[in-house]
Amino acid sequence: MNVLWVNSGTTDTLSNTRLHGIIPVFNEWGDKSHAILGGKSSADLPDYFIIIPVPLGKQRLYWLLVTLLLPFLCLKYKTDIILTDWMSARLTYLVILLKKVGLLKCKLVHDVRTVPVREDSGKAYRAYSGSLKYAQRHFDGLTTITNPLRDEICAEFGFPESKIGVWTSGVNVDHFKPQNASGLRKELGLEGKFVVFYHGAVNENRGVIELAGAAEHLRDLPDLRIIIVGRGNRWSELETVIKQKSLEQVILKPGVPYAEIPRWVAMADLCAVPLPDHPWWRVSSPLKLMEYLAMEKPVLLTEMPAHRAVIPDDKDAFYVPSANPEMFAVGIRRAISQKERFKEMGETGRHKAKSILTWEMQAKFLHDYFDKVLQAQINLN
Repeated sequence: MNVLWVNSGTTDTLSNTRLHGIIPVFNEWGDKSHAILGGKSSADLPDYFIIIPVPLGKQRLYWLLVTLLLPFLCLKYKTDIILTDWMSARLTYLVILLKKVGLLKCKLVHDVRTVPVREDSGKAYRAYSGSLKYAQRHFDGLTTITNPLRDEICAEFGFPESKIGVWTSGVNVDHFKPQNASGLRKELGLEGKFVVFYHGAVNENRGVIELAGAAEHLRDLPDLRIIIVGRGNRWSELETVIKQKSLEQVILKPGVPYAEIPRWVAMADLCAVPLPDHPWWRVSSPLKLMEYLAMEKPVLLTEMPAHRAVIPDDKDAFYVPSANPEMFAVGIRRAISQKERFKEMGETGRHKAKSILTWEMQAKFLHDYFDKVLQAQINLN
């Protein structure tokens, strides 16, 4: 089985973790998988990435090139299945035309990992909705990240539940594993500090600015540092908030390569997943949480179903009732006062990650679904 993943972005961002996690498993099983990315080639990227050279941010140019090149890439790699996300689904236009005239035989599967903010029926949500309607007409299969998201899509768009596959986030427990980070701590001047850590997208409605804002209520803790690693469309606003409020305890680091993320996580005393309890996060599968658990880190979590699905028991995490600076500050104080629990919480998290949260388990679910699509047991149209 040869699978071609069509990524919609123009950089190898933190949001592409699934490409680093699940494709190597497929390749180990003898299923040749490749992923298309736009941007600059890098020696740090695995050789299964197909890089389309476009300048950073030239999204429309990248989409045009993918649309034109995709049929040739299908032929070159003898692709059996093309997997798209909701931003790249329509890039299969020429492939669909060639399938109709019998020149290509590959199957198309649409994958939904995230749901855009629906407020005010914005442009992103219209694109998301349009991609699902497009898949209904032209694709062979559909997968989602969680059962609740599958149920929501079925209710809103009329897909039969039996035709939708579910594979959630996972973690590479060999990549994300406990390690000594004293060198990085020393390099950053963090020796003797209590470090709260977040990595990932800094976009709207993710609670990251609110997490940074907790420092305003923790000025009496001079040895506290809140480190935020990432990038996104709220990064400039985050910088402004930190400067205006003189939040000297907050340290920002632009996104780092996937290979280096474990080193940064290892440096933390407490890792935070600050997502607010919004409808679009309730149907998510929190990848960062799984990575933190795999690295034996205690976690600060907001109260919401997606987090409780992974950690149902209060004794295994520091929960706060809402995503606002005051509550994050309360949660951080509580964690600091209970540092004796960290070792047991970390060991419990690592065990859970190794036993039920690996990419190998999710790869099996996806592989089984692809088999059904190839055997025509599943067809959306």
